[in-house]
Amino acid sequence: MITPRSALKFDLFAEASRQHKRDEVGDPLQVIARHIDFAALAGLVDALIERGDGRKGGRPAYPTEVMVRILVLKRLYNLSDEQMEYQL
Repeated sequence: MITPRSALKFDLFAEASRQHKRDEVGDPLQVIARHIDFAALAGLVDALIERGDGRKGGRPAYPTEVMVRILVLKRLYNLSDEQMEYQL
């Protein structure tokens, strides 16, 4: 009996390879992260804005740091809401 082949190749070092390629090309997100402390910004936002605890149900909220990163990128690249949603 012939075993089916798969086009998928499993590589233990795939993540390291992708990171190396991003480093070679120059990832603008890494440059931005060197200049902006997103964790500190997220802490300020959390201190100012009260979030629901999720007892009512529904979809869980995105982490604050992710939302801060999205808003900064949106402003830096002058993207509309629809363009940002497409990019994500």
